[in-house]
Amino acid sequence: MFVSDITEIAKVTFLNNLAISRNDTALIKFIYLGVSELYRRFNLSVKSETIITSDNLTVYELKNEDVNMLLGVYDRTGRELQQTDVMNSLMFEYKLLNYKSFLLRHPFDGLLYTVYKASPKSLNTLEDRIELPDAMMDALLTYVAYVGHSTINKDNINEASAYSQRFDIACRELEMQGYRINLSTESLALQAKGYV
Repeated sequence: MFVSDITEIAKVTFLNNLAISRNDTALIKFIYLGVSELYRRFNLSVKSETIITSDNLTVYELKNEDVNMLLGVYDRTGRELQQTDVMNSLMFEYKLLNYKSFLLRHPFDGLLYTVYKASPKSLNTLEDRIELPDAMMDALLTYVAYVGHSTINKDNINEASAYSQRFDIACRELEMQGYRINLSTESLALQAKGYV
């Protein structure tokens, strides 16, 4: 589905009595906020990046622009490296420095494979394609209605609250349908065969 499809539906349904329905730029931003929220709740995009390591470099940063959160680091056999969040602990192979950087305890020449949670593609025009399952369009529309009513229609908080509740209900229904991706390390384990 395209951004223009969502804006047209929102204009004639949820936002038809609001001035915001005539501002396509604001609606595109509201739609992107909704897509981002659905990506966050349902972990819709998990990607990988290969890191070339060096024996004299310990800090590495993922270069892809869509990195939302580093989930794991794997060696060339597919074994997940041990991570720690414990202060001053020496029982680790890598330590997260921030959402996209890590410290390698024992640097080496070779390759590492990282798995990360990715952000959605930016939406800038009405012709941009929304990368969501069709089943999530109702949730996206109710999120746009919620944001539209809560930021523009401050006199009617009840309507914004109703759309917020509808969004939460739509998300719970999507979870029951199996759209939520588990980010546990067991489900992200890489196959050793692929890295020779």
